[in-house]
Amino acid sequence: MMDLLKTIFDKQYELNKRILKDRHKLDYDRLCSQKNQDSETVKQRIDWLLNYNRAQIHESIELEDSLPWKWWKDMSDIDWDNIRIELIDELHFWVSKCQLVGLDPESLAELYMKKNKLNQVRQDKGYGSTYHKLDENGVEDNKRMDEIIKEHEK
Repeated sequence: MMDLLKTIFDKQYELNKRILKDRHKLDYDRLCSQKNQDSETVKQRIDWLLNYNRAQIHESIELEDSLPWKWWKDMSDIDWDNIRIELIDELHFWVSKCQLVGLDPESLAELYMKKNKLNQVRQDKGYGSTYHKLDENGVEDNKRMDEIIKEHEK
């Protein structure tokens, strides 16, 4: 499974590298490298995160437009193939955002597993009622994820 995710990330990297070089005269390798923290690169990275995020949002809206959210619309008129394509379009931009912040398939999977465990802890401890994300110092549980998971597993 990780090989499939790596292939998706690699293909998206190739596409983004081509588009940014050909159309915007930017170096995608430099933009994605977390070693590059100079102000110009950081600004460009933020700009492209916003670009990809907006594009993903609009793909999500296109997906929504393919669904019968209008109560007066005929539900037999759903184009499931188009819905699948819109989801793939969202994936393109989602993977692009991951790359810009330094998430590769391995680190993505690792962080996902930690966050999933934290979400399980939240549910176990009454998220939304008795569980509070902020500790007594105002630090959110996402910042204390490892500590909370370890404590919960005892």
